[in-house]
Amino acid sequence: MATIYRALVTSILLVWGYVVLTGVDAGDGQEALAWHLSAGLVAVLSTALVQSLPFAYFLGSHFWVKTFARTARAGDDWTERHKLWMKGPAFKALSIAPLFTMAVAIAGSMVETGRIAGWVHPTLVGIAIFSQLVCLYLVPEAMLRNAALMDELADNFQVPTPGTPEMAQLVEEEEAAALPPLFQLSRIAMLFGGQSVLLWFYLRFGTESFRGAPALPFMLAACLLVSIGLGLNARFDPTSPTPAGKAWGRAIAVGVISMGLVIGVSIFV
Repeated sequence: MATIYRALVTSILLVWGYVVLTGVDAGDGQEALAWHLSAGLVAVLSTALVQSLPFAYFLGSHFWVKTFARTARAGDDWTERHKLWMKGPAFKALSIAPLFTMAVAIAGSMVETGRIAGWVHPTLVGIAIFSQLVCLYLVPEAMLRNAALMDELADNFQVPTPGTPEMAQLVEEEEAAALPPLFQLSRIAMLFGGQSVLLWFYLRFGTESFRGAPALPFMLAACLLVSIGLGLNARFDPTSPTPAGKAWGRAIAVGVISMGLVIGVSIFV
């Protein structure tokens, strides 16, 4: 995975180099500007895709380590060792890089319409490219350490053989410890609530055709999804479930208050 990531980020950096070249000529006319915007859009989208891969990799390997260590009775130390990457510089770099990439897209649109100074966009481009270089240096090393941890775990422990009493006991324990599906759904609902807000920001400041997209539908959708997520989270919490009336009462109150604030702001601002 580290080799694949290096190759992808190197390709992304080449794309960014081309975008910079088209940006130098963007003032030569509308056609040159349109080509620069198209190249920039490709760079932003491809960067977002590539920089999301390490998160998917570490998330998947986390579940593998956690599940393998639990089924092999290896202890919780392995999961804690896996989490150490989040305390290192690679996690910080991966968290910051997408933010500057999105800032580049938004700033480019705002420079084009004269809403911000022209120097802001190229400055953010430089920072975004530098953040990719930092990721290229730090992230593969974290991946290699993670792969070594997984190999060490697999070499030293084994899971029970299918069909044995040990496996039957393990299956029974896993079924008892599994998180309720609606509890897991609560996290997804709240995540999509936040994504609704981010989607509006991108349409409003990062595109030309949808710049006039109204904020109200996106904000109301965010309030609704977060409210549903809060209710499901409290009601189906596996450790301390809240009674249905109390859980949904709080969630609905939060949703109603949030929607009222959003509607009030949309009317008076």
